[in-house]
Amino acid sequence: MKRAIQSAAVAASLISQAAGFAPSATRGARPQHAGRGAVLSESAAADADRPLSKPILDSVTFPHDMKRLDMRELQQLAHELRWEVIESVSQTGGHFSSSLGVIELTIALHYVFDMPEDDIIWDVAHQCYPHKMLTGRRDRFPTLRQLDGMSGFCKRKESEYDSFGAGHSSTSISAAQGMSVAKSLLQKRRNNCIAVIGDGAITGGMAYEAMNSAGYLTSRMIVVLNDNGQVSLPTGTQSAGGVKPASQLSAYTSNLLVSKPFQDFRDFAKSLNKLFPENVQDVNKRIDEYARGVVTGGTLFEELGFFYVGPIDGHDLENMVPILEKLRDSDSNKPVLLHLKTTKGYGYEPALKASDRMHGVGKFDIKTGIQFKGKAAAPSFTSIFANALIDAATEHREIVGITAAMPGGTGMDIFGRRFPKRTFDVGIAEQHAVTFAAGMACEGLKPFCCIYSTFMQRGYDQVVHDVAIQNLPVRMILDRAGVVGNDGPTHHGCYDLAYMGCIPNLTIMSPSDEIELRNMVATAADFDEGPIVLRYPRGVGYAADKLQTLFGYDLQDGEVPTKGVAIEIGKGRIIREPGGIRTLSKPEAVPANGSTDSTIGAGSRGETRESRVAILSIGSRLSEALIAADELEESYPNLAVTVADARFMKPLDKDLVLSLAADNGVIVTVEEGSVGGFGDHVLHFLSHEGALDSGDLRFRPMVMPDTYFETATQYEQYEMAGLNARHIRDQVAKLAKTSAGAEVVDGLPVLA
Repeated sequence: MKRAIQSAAVAASLISQAAGFAPSATRGARPQHAGRGAVLSESAAADADRPLSKPILDSVTFPHDMKRLDMRELQQLAHELRWEVIESVSQTGGHFSSSLGVIELTIALHYVFDMPEDDIIWDVAHQCYPHKMLTGRRDRFPTLRQLDGMSGFCKRKESEYDSFGAGHSSTSISAAQGMSVAKSLLQKRRNNCIAVIGDGAITGGMAYEAMNSAGYLTSRMIVVLNDNGQVSLPTGTQSAGGVKPASQLSAYTSNLLVSKPFQDFRDFAKSLNKLFPENVQDVNKRIDEYARGVVTGGTLFEELGFFYVGPIDGHDLENMVPILEKLRDSDSNKPVLLHLKTTKGYGYEPALKASDRMHGVGKFDIKTGIQFKGKAAAPSFTSIFANALIDAATEHREIVGITAAMPGGTGMDIFGRRFPKRTFDVGIAEQHAVTFAAGMACEGLKPFCCIYSTFMQRGYDQVVHDVAIQNLPVRMILDRAGVVGNDGPTHHGCYDLAYMGCIPNLTIMSPSDEIELRNMVATAADFDEGPIVLRYPRGVGYAADKLQTLFGYDLQDGEVPTKGVAIEIGKGRIIREPGGIRTLSKPEAVPANGSTDSTIGAGSRGETRESRVAILSIGSRLSEALIAADELEESYPNLAVTVADARFMKPLDKDLVLSLAADNGVIVTVEEGSVGGFGDHVLHFLSHEGALDSGDLRFRPMVMPDTYFETATQYEQYEMAGLNARHIRDQVAKLAKTSAGAEVVDGLPVLA
């Protein structure tokens, strides 16, 4: 109790001093949208409060332009900036509600601190749109997340005001701590480093590692905990933990406000407050507004070495500005955690009503919040996976689904509605998710650990140490394999074939289409011999017409199968024979999962080894390989092109690869992955088999080039990567030319 009273006294002293820092002209003023009740009282029309002009925002190009504003003008700036975000994102799409929740915080930080000399690090940085608008990039928002446009995350090379690049979570405290220590060692005049981290990102283990280190090193820094109760996407997914946020910390901070010690302190403060003059009562109300958390809620962070302040209303500029000024001017080197309670999507009714608070959106109608999305020709790969998993879980009671705060992104929200008690959301904690799955596998469950390819990178040691070495049957499902479009380089899943392929005991498979995805889910469900990886792309399936005309599936009644069939582990398939023959439509082929033999060189095509080529694909590039093969044979009458789908990288279909090597003068492998992946595995195998020794086989792996691809559409990124149909066609043609010694015209061979 003594400690609580001391903490309260410190808080009271801080706020009382801070109160004197508010400009006298604005004392007692309230922002137009201060307090959460303001949101609920807005007009039913979403744009009823939409400003006709933005004079304050128009006067602010860089943060120093804000320094002359008084509190009323800052509050008006918040109103105008919120609508600028709404209007801009409605035209481009992007991360949305996260930015709406930090409008006031962004203004307060830039008003109090002096970037770029001071450092503000936004964790994940999907909430950085207001920050970008106040740092000279407002006019670039029409290019947001587009080719040669502005990134949707902070990016150091984009602006000196982006202190640290991001896209993944839980990194800000470590970065801020490193900057703080560096400023101290270099004896820089100012040392203000502020990390802004959400209650979702702080569930990541790295954040706690950094806080532990910060307290130990007594690093001068401010950690702003933006607590909006939106830990997962979407929050409220049905799971084994119920529908509450997947974070005990979030529950802990929410319980602070109704705890008995807090209520006792508030009652005491209120009774004491009545004895003071009216002007002092106003100050004490603000003491109560944030110091209440110090009494009961600071323990966790204080034990880690932080001075804890909060929770306070993160939409109240009048409170935040003086508090931040006091923290800025303090001589203390002790790290501070400032706890803000905010509302994601604040100020925009359609966002507040959405299950995911409109976290990520396409273009939308401002009045209704309805997004302009054309009807897809086929379901997304994510939803196909989720429904296939439901089918498998219906047959296998041991199947459980695990996700790391991404139920919507991985389809676990769909699975959770059907099997809530078998769905587990562990928060932003990929390392824990993998080892959690390993523990389940030890006891006989069939865990499907569903994580984006780019996020699985953070659980890599657990894949090796806890899963693969012990050969535990964990099903690792990697969504968003390959390039992902406008999220940019932090989210591309280009490295999984390389980083997973070098690990012993793993089985790795990648579907070319939605039928194969369903089959591979069924395969993973049946496979208990060890860990298995299933990786698939972002986007939608091909639908029945294209599956029949391009891939050659023989679909009963023209309908895409809704039930998966387990396929043979390590067995690839020939999809196209020379002359454009699609083998899957042959009478002897099994449409959904069969592997068929090919008769190379039928007819007048491919009479010589040099005029026979094979394209061996894994994953989503198969459709582009088939288009390239048709174009090649149309251009070159004597060229015989075979297209094969490897399906598996580990174990490799050695018989298929050796057959292609024996019958063709050229082999090209194609994958949506980096160097070190599938193509290297095939080349390594052929080299050891001596298939390249005679010199009559030309081999080329087509992979992602050794660079990062910025925001653009997926098609544009594959164009830049050189992995679309025309690139495959040109690569094969050039190899066929050099193999046959043909004349070259306009970069392509003229084959007899």
